Amino acid sequence: MPLRSDWSTATCPIARSADVLADPWVLLILREMFSGRTRFDDLRDATGAADSVLSRRLTTMTDAGLVTRGDERGYSLTDAGRETLPILHAFAQFSRTTDPDGPWGLTISCARCGRPAASADWCTTCDATLDTGSTLWARRSMGGAPFALLSGTTRMPGDPA
Repeated sequence: MPLRSDWSTATCPIARSADVLADPWVLLILREMFSGRTRFDDLRDATGAADSVLSRRLTTMTDAGLVTRGDERGYSLTDAGRETLPILHAFAQFSRTTDPDGPWGLTISCARCGRPAASADWCTTCDATLDTGSTLWARRSMGGAPFALLSGTTRMPGDPA
């Protein structure tokens, strides 16, 4: 018996999206790719996924059009993959509602005005869209310093531009 249903052909767009994006491994892989990790070994180490799990999820993400596989440099987010950014922001913000006193490992800010984001997809201070070119993340696991998100290149936060 399968562990979950196949919603890939459902008429409901939420069900079709959930078919790929409701997998926690996919969300963690996206988080790491936005943070600059694009190579298989780096993704495996950062997520803690077994090789077989990571390989299956990357294949699913490739088939769904979220990532493309490059040469030895690893994987790249597609336009569709970059469009998942507000979903990750919503998850991070939702975690604050479920555990308001929790230890926050991800701070999301607007790169234009520098203010923390109160919305998943736009800055409520300067009314600008939060996308890969205008969002800063500060991840405790990456030293806590704000960094620009990966926008399709294979640079890592802290690498020279």
